[in-house]
Amino acid sequence: MTFVRALFGALVALALADPAPGQQAEAGGRPFAEELMRYLGIDPTKRLVELESGAVVHNGVPGQEKLADEVAAAGGMLLVRGREASAVIDAFLHAETFLRVHQVKRYQALKPDAGDVAAFANIPFPGSERVADLVGAPRRVLNLSVADGERLAQLAPAAPELAGRARAAFAEILAARLRSYAARGVAGIEPYVRDDGRVVDPRVELRAALASLSLVQREFPSFLDRLGTGGSDVTYYWMERNVEGVIVLVLSAELRARGATAALGADLHFYASREYNSMLTVIGVIPYADASLVFAVNHTFTDQVTGLGSSVRHSVARNLIASELARQLEETRRRLGG
Repeated sequence: MTFVRALFGALVALALADPAPGQQAEAGGRPFAEELMRYLGIDPTKRLVELESGAVVHNGVPGQEKLADEVAAAGGMLLVRGREASAVIDAFLHAETFLRVHQVKRYQALKPDAGDVAAFANIPFPGSERVADLVGAPRRVLNLSVADGERLAQLAPAAPELAGRARAAFAEILAARLRSYAARGVAGIEPYVRDDGRVVDPRVELRAALASLSLVQREFPSFLDRLGTGGSDVTYYWMERNVEGVIVLVLSAELRARGATAALGADLHFYASREYNSMLTVIGVIPYADASLVFAVNHTFTDQVTGLGSSVRHSVARNLIASELARQLEETRRRLGG
C-alpha cells in the first residue's frame, strides 16, 4: 500500500493552463460514462445504475493489461451535484490530502527551461543501499541510460565525500532529462538500459497510454498532445518520495485546463529513478444531466517493481491502485460537502 500511495502522490499541485476545454466537453453526458466504463473493463449495463445512485464506481480488477509491463490501468468515477467543475478538480487535487494520504515528502516546481544543476540542489541520492554499492553498478538498480550509468560509475567509491559527488552527478542527470523533455516532450525521453543490456523505453509506454485515451482527447481536443510535447505550456516538478523505505526521485510534466462546466488535469512522470518506469494520470469533470461526472484514470508501467514482479502481484497492484482512486474520489465528495 505504501508503494501505491507513493505512486499517487504524482497529482500534487497540478499546474493551471490558460486554454479552456473544448466545446465537446461541454456536451458531456451518459455516452461518455458508458465508453469510459468499457475502456476500464466495467460493464455499464450493471454499473451505470450504481453510478447514478451515488456510488463510486471503479475497476478493482481490470480485464487485461495494455502492455506486458503495465502494472496499473486503473480508473474510477462518481457523480457530484451543485458544484463548478473547477471546484471539483480543486477538491480532488487538494494538496494537503495528497501530502497526508499519499506521503509525498517534498516537491518543487521548475521552470520549463530549467537546465542548471542548481534547480536540483540538496536532492538526496536515490536508493536505500550504500552509495558506494549503487555507484559500483548503477544500472543494476537505477533507471539510467548507458551514458547516465557511466557518469556515476566513473566516481571512485573509495574517494572522500562520495555521497556529495554522487548527488551532484545525479543532479546533472536530472537536469539533462528535464531539458530534453522541455524541448521535445515524450520524444526526448532517454530509454533505460539495464545492467544486462536490456532496453526499457518509457516513450513507448507513455505513447501507448496517451493514444489509448482517445475518448478523453475527443472531449478535450489537443490537451494530451500539449502534455506530451513539453514546452512552456507545461509545468514541471521534481518530487521525492519514500517507497517502502527506498528513496525515489521523479520528474513530472503537469497540465490543467478549466471551463465553465468541464475541467481536466493530467500528470505525466517522464522519469523515475527506480521502482517504476513511467506513469500517466488523468482527472476530469464533464457535465452529466443535472450533475457532473468526475473520473480518474491511471496507467503505471514497470518491469522491476520490488515485490510486484509476477502477473499475480501485478493484478494485486492494479486492484490496490483502483481502490486508492476510489478513496480519493470519496475524499473529493467529502471536501465538496457530500
